[in-house]
Amino acid sequence: MKLYTTMTSLVLVLVLNSSPVHAQHPDTQFIDPSGGFTQVVSTSDHGVKTIYVSGQVGSGEDFKAHVESAFSAVVSRLESAGASVDDVVKIRIFVADFDPAQYAVIRETRLRTFNEDAWPTSTMVGVESLFAAEMRIEIEAVAVIADPDVPGARVTIERIGPSNGFNQSVVVTANGSRIIYISGHVGQGETLAEQSASMMATIAQRLQAAGAGVDDLVKIVTYITDYTRADASIFGAARNEAFGTENPPASTLLGVQSLVRDQYRIEMDAVAVVSDSNNGDFETEFIDVNASYTQAITTQGSGAKRITLSGQVGNPDDDLQTQANQVYANLRRRLEAAGASPADLLKLTIYMNNYQPGDASVLAIARQNNGFNPDNLPATTLIGVQSLYSNEALIEIEGEAVVTGR
Repeated sequence: MKLYTTMTSLVLVLVLNSSPVHAQHPDTQFIDPSGGFTQVVSTSDHGVKTIYVSGQVGSGEDFKAHVESAFSAVVSRLESAGASVDDVVKIRIFVADFDPAQYAVIRETRLRTFNEDAWPTSTMVGVESLFAAEMRIEIEAVAVIADPDVPGARVTIERIGPSNGFNQSVVVTANGSRIIYISGHVGQGETLAEQSASMMATIAQRLQAAGAGVDDLVKIVTYITDYTRADASIFGAARNEAFGTENPPASTLLGVQSLVRDQYRIEMDAVAVVSDSNNGDFETEFIDVNASYTQAITTQGSGAKRITLSGQVGNPDDDLQTQANQVYANLRRRLEAAGASPADLLKLTIYMNNYQPGDASVLAIARQNNGFNPDNLPATTLIGVQSLYSNEALIEIEGEAVVTGR
């Protein structure tokens, strides 16, 4: 059964205080709190353990050293949660001041890191900056395993479309649901409109190959180079044509520095969720549906309720602190409308326009102003982007939450 409703959206933020961490829920672990976020957050639900790894950065004398150490850091974080590279279903790679010639280094290191029969989905984009000026690359990851503490626990992972170190899609089946992760896809053509239509047609094909359709999408993240407000209209028209306007997915739209090749203007990755239950024990709820995206989407099979949230923004005419406060207030409302609270957030990604070192300090104030608990902080990635939906929008935050107890 699919249940469709209407109500609200997304996300959260980084703080700059560190304190001992104790899980709000006995089935959630917060591993290595680190100055305003947690390096690894895992949650176990009916024998299925999902692991979120915060963005990991590298170091060294050259770009290759940064890439290799960042991938190594991801491996170490996975091991701290009892997982390995064979359990990873999704990675996103962000590179500051990316040069397409650097992709060979990333590709080769990814090939050495992941085994051929367990390649994850992957997205790689060039961004304006990372948390600190000296950082060159940041990699976040999601992994899924059968919980070793639950006898008979079982999860099935199907990897579809192997392609030089990653798979086009990865399907995780457990607890009456099938979660389908789609790698970042670009499109063919000369114009943004042509590339957008081509890209979304390819994503529809990937979904079909995984046993789903565009109506099953719960989240899309779109990256556009040299973004202008006019691009939003062009992309929006193609998106509505491809995905429709009735119960559209949650969405985040970003202006980024570059994609893997200079000729590409747009890239999109996606997540879909469908039922894998023969008894109809599956529900989807669309909360606060707008013309082209949904603020929050919940999906639930026989296990926990999963909440996917669109990128939250503030009034672009306000200063950074005011916008951050608005984002936190929106975040809390979206979670509450979905039957959750900030304590249920497991993963968030923060995008900041015109980011400067020190800007992240405003997030701690905004979080405190809106009554967020400083303990049990989500896994977090913070990225400086070229633009948000408006040049005056300074911060956008997206995230995922899980509510257990069913």
